[in-house]
Amino acid sequence: MTQTSDRPPTSKPFPGFPDRMELVPIPGAVFGTLLREIDDLAELKTLLYVLRLLHCQPRTPRFVRRSHLLADAGLLVAVTAGAHTAGQLAADVLAGALASMEQRRTVLAVGVLDGSSEDVCYLLNTPANENIVRQVQAGDRTLGELGPAPIPQEPGQPETRVNVYELYEQNVGLLTPLLAEELADALTLYPADWIAEAIREAVAQNKRSWRYIQRILAGWDSRGRGDSGTTWRRPEAPKSPGGYLETRYGRLTPR
Repeated sequence: MTQTSDRPPTSKPFPGFPDRMELVPIPGAVFGTLLREIDDLAELKTLLYVLRLLHCQPRTPRFVRRSHLLADAGLLVAVTAGAHTAGQLAADVLAGALASMEQRRTVLAVGVLDGSSEDVCYLLNTPANENIVRQVQAGDRTLGELGPAPIPQEPGQPETRVNVYELYEQNVGLLTPLLAEELADALTLYPADWIAEAIREAVAQNKRSWRYIQRILAGWDSRGRGDSGTTWRRPEAPKSPGGYLETRYGRLTPR
């Protein structure tokens, strides 16, 4: 008898792991009691993501800040991409996952001050980190420089791939889970610098919408980027006496 699933198929299959890759250590305990007891997908995703961020940090002790996690567009999309999150704000889902991790004691939480702002730092729950947290809470030591948010770099994914999401939110609007999926799909079709440049072009034309950005990308894909940069798939579009902006946007938006 063939079993069927109500879960919709993914839009694109995973391309596979490369022959050479960075390995992220996962504590063996995750695959024992924790794997059996954690029944919330958002909590499990957040735990794995935190382990990844802790691994890429050079400092000691290693910790991640709550404010950085809540500002991480990729993580917010990840925790809401699953069952039982429909209609919930991504930040609320992530906050709930962090609260569950703290209650389950997979991480230790300690309050800190960054200037006049309060924040919470999360450390992996180990005997050494328990001692550090007690010392911080007693005022005998600090965690050191709080520093910027860690940005893990995956092989084959340059930093611009992450910046595309930030650039969209800073210049166009709120990045919803649906838009984040469309951006991810676009990154499989176009170079990240194309998308970043298309966002800037849309802002310059005061056309702040993803649909307009898609039209710019489609135009570059069919005719080339011309004066805006090197081409990728097609030969460079010929210049016209009227100027490049007029030619390109004359075709995109008839006047």
